[in-house]
Amino acid sequence: MKQLVINYGLVLGSLLGLPAVFAWLLTVVNRQTKSNLVTKFGINSQVYLGCLGIVIHETSHLIMALIFRHGIQSVRLLKLPHLNRRNGGDDDLALGYVNHTWSQHSFYQTIGNLFIGIAPIFGCTASLLGLDYLLFPGLAHAILKLAANPTRLAWTASWSVLTQQVGNWWQLLLLLLLTVLIVIGGFDLSPADYQNSALGLSSTIVVLVIFTTMITLLDVHAATVLQAITTFGLTMAIILSYSLIVSLLVMLITRFLRA
Repeated sequence: MKQLVINYGLVLGSLLGLPAVFAWLLTVVNRQTKSNLVTKFGINSQVYLGCLGIVIHETSHLIMALIFRHGIQSVRLLKLPHLNRRNGGDDDLALGYVNHTWSQHSFYQTIGNLFIGIAPIFGCTASLLGLDYLLFPGLAHAILKLAANPTRLAWTASWSVLTQQVGNWWQLLLLLLLTVLIVIGGFDLSPADYQNSALGLSSTIVVLVIFTTMITLLDVHAATVLQAITTFGLTMAIILSYSLIVSLLVMLITRFLRA
């Protein structure tokens, strides 16, 4: 029974808990960054500096909506917001959107709401890891090596890989620039994203609890599966941690910038 409770914590924490905590932190920080930009440089500045992240954000929603067979009504990966419409209607502050429909009678589509809502967290994380591979291979390899064994973190081996595979200065500068463009616009989950995620949260928890119970009680490669899940969660946490650090630095810089 004790092992079952531990496994529940590992699975739910790695797949739902960690992404949720970082999603909240990154949303708070990057909303403040956008507020700083809008106040000092106008409403469109948040699009110019967060364009790459916004496109990845909306593309992540779209891909997940297609995977979970939701009906796609309209898509716009990037748009400029405006405060007042010419016909006197409401403000349109959206930076992009994916409008989709789903069947309440489909358990699969219901679960999909959670993953569609939080898809930008995974999409932006994957994008950052891909950029690391292209522009700073040592960082990507160091992250994966550190997360490979969550119970015994290989700090020395990870640091060795990190320092031995450093790219050229222009690659590091480009990586920093692209990372900033992604974190500003990509990790900020909207109220609609949270509302959409809530629709599938309980169903997803039920599925994960059943899955964890089965592999624990039947002992069907439980150790291997759990290590893979915790490795995934730790990899996410490492990438999201440095994304949060970059976000905090950008927030502080934009706070003290002058228009």
